[in-house]
Amino acid sequence: MNKLLKAAHDCHTRAVTLLGRGLRHASAEETRTAALRSWTLQAAGSRTLDNTLEHSLNAACPARIDMRWKEVLCHEFADACLTGDDGSVFLAGSLLLRDCPSLALHPDHKIRRPLRALARKIKEPCFYLAGRNYENHGHFLLHHLPRLIAAQDHLAAMGNPRILLGGREKRWQAHYLAAVGTPSELMLRASPGTTMVERLFHTPQMWTDSALAAPEILQRMRAIFLTHAGPLPDAQPPILVSRADAPDRQLLNEREIAAEVERQWGACEVLKLSKLDFATQLQKFAAAPLIVGALGQGFTNLLVSSNALCLILDTELAWGESYFSQTFRDLALLHGNLASRLFAHRSIQKREHWSYPLEKFKEELANATSLWKQHRP
Repeated sequence: MNKLLKAAHDCHTRAVTLLGRGLRHASAEETRTAALRSWTLQAAGSRTLDNTLEHSLNAACPARIDMRWKEVLCHEFADACLTGDDGSVFLAGSLLLRDCPSLALHPDHKIRRPLRALARKIKEPCFYLAGRNYENHGHFLLHHLPRLIAAQDHLAAMGNPRILLGGREKRWQAHYLAAVGTPSELMLRASPGTTMVERLFHTPQMWTDSALAAPEILQRMRAIFLTHAGPLPDAQPPILVSRADAPDRQLLNEREIAAEVERQWGACEVLKLSKLDFATQLQKFAAAPLIVGALGQGFTNLLVSSNALCLILDTELAWGESYFSQTFRDLALLHGNLASRLFAHRSIQKREHWSYPLEKFKEELANATSLWKQHRP
């Protein structure tokens, strides 16, 4: 049935696009007018992060990083439509709600148009937790879940409406939601075609320049995760976050990197996160003194790390602001870690496996370790 719904919506979208019927984007004024009510979930603010380690490894990197975030509102809409696997939101009158930063570069022709005659209808109030890339672990934890964390008190006061997810079902999404106190009976899936919702509580993703929500929201999520993790181990060796079972961008010389960590630190545990439950992952990241590995979504667990040395291996020809390695660095810095990105100074194809220069890593690890020992509480 889902395949038929997708095919019907895709044919309809192609047809209206060819006919030149462009999407109408809701303006800020139209969004405010359409909302039954609105409230603030994230207040605007800024913070300066200490980037001592990265600056010491490369003087061209700033010693301080300015993190900024914008005000984000939650709106209540009547008779909203969701379309497609991601759950694009249309207001009454077929106005596309395009207030989410994830949609800034997303082309209109990739957004399915509503077909109300084929719509699934939901009468219960729903909090929107869909949107672009919600089927990716890293995006779900850092870009989607913070909306729910920020709204929890409001939702409880409203009797806990249903949590509406997009059409791409991933079993791990339910595990993360359970970890933050959302029971499975509150979760709903939107249709990959059209879903009509009588009352929809909607907030865009809360990140802006830094790709992170406001620190107070992340701090609340951190506390919830640590409670979910339970007692931490008395001792945890340094960890290398493995990508050996990842479908792409594997670190080919991962064993050599782990051996060098063991040589300099006396031990190294290689973590394959797919083999560990979420609570165990959190325990290991929260207790590890050193966390290293190739860039990947496993670094979202840096949310619970503190006072650790965190080294994120990335490609790139220069020390540029590589999008997600920058995000993970900032996430680590927010909670008192000493963190840096380390670049291999080479370009790769998008999904290519790669190696990090071992001699370069030996020197960087030694320098970073020395600085970490000086700053250790």
